Amino acid sequence: MPDPGIRYGLRLPPMGVRENLELAKYADRLGVDSSWVIETRLTADAVTPLGAYAAVTERMKMGTAVIPLWTRNPALIAQTFATLDANAPSRIILGLGAWWEPLATNVGVKRERAIRAMREVVEAVRLLLKRDAPVTYLGDYVHLEDVFLDHDGAGGHDVKIFVAAVGPQMLRLAGRIADGVILNSNHTVAATRRAVEEIRKGAEAAGRSMDSIERVKPLPLRVNRDRQAALDFDKPRIAQYIAQQPHVEGPTEVDPELAARLKEVIPFPATRAQVMEGAKLISNELVESLGCYGDVEEVVSRAGDFREAGVTLPITEGDRELVDALAGVS
Repeated sequence: MPDPGIRYGLRLPPMGVRENLELAKYADRLGVDSSWVIETRLTADAVTPLGAYAAVTERMKMGTAVIPLWTRNPALIAQTFATLDANAPSRIILGLGAWWEPLATNVGVKRERAIRAMREVVEAVRLLLKRDAPVTYLGDYVHLEDVFLDHDGAGGHDVKIFVAAVGPQMLRLAGRIADGVILNSNHTVAATRRAVEEIRKGAEAAGRSMDSIERVKPLPLRVNRDRQAALDFDKPRIAQYIAQQPHVEGPTEVDPELAARLKEVIPFPATRAQVMEGAKLISNELVESLGCYGDVEEVVSRAGDFREAGVTLPITEGDRELVDALAGVS
């Protein structure tokens, strides 16, 4: 099995699973660390495709990046990931996030005391996955009484739990309790470094080593001879995130006036035409500050900047040419 030039995870699409099963198997053979399915906005469910990709691979870890903690009862989360683990033992990662506004409110979810809710869900799901006794957990958000995953399998489930975090309180909580932290894709190197320091504070408060905490970051790795085309490809995504998801504005270090203008151009929800209009306002410099662009050497070097800032595992979009390039396959 070839050894990839850098350790990284692969983002596999939730749609078009049938067409991407071969890519998953190929990445598995080449030694890619892990594959991730992202459940963002209301685009697609992450769990269904994750199970399909896990079924055709043998070695890669498989994770959600992320599912909202509010939209599934903790018992259902545990049941779902126990099922995934039974079919791909010790390879499954549960990535949980606190979601965002205004989407949560628009679907009737009250995001109250998100830090407390995250802690309770992580603790409760862990207890359920252990399967050593019925679980009673009477928290402010989680209410379980004598709940047990009563399938026929023996023993517990080895499922790692990662917490997605942007703000300092959630980052510190993740450092205290999570097996890993999933950072947002829209962090500059400097913002990434600051986020990792917050994780460190939480870890130190809990007497934990940072070596025990994976730090994952979705990161555009664009190996492309046409640099401008690669930059232009990411402009709509960046424009939409800044305009619609206020929690990522700070880590992008975008000019506040530009952020305000983007919010005027791209409402929530927005049409594709509105997003593309907003993309015209995004500079090449802003895009480059948030990703890795160029030939293989440039991309690997730039990814190294994020590693030096504390990222241990970049996640990049699934692309066979990129997988080959990073693995040194000609």
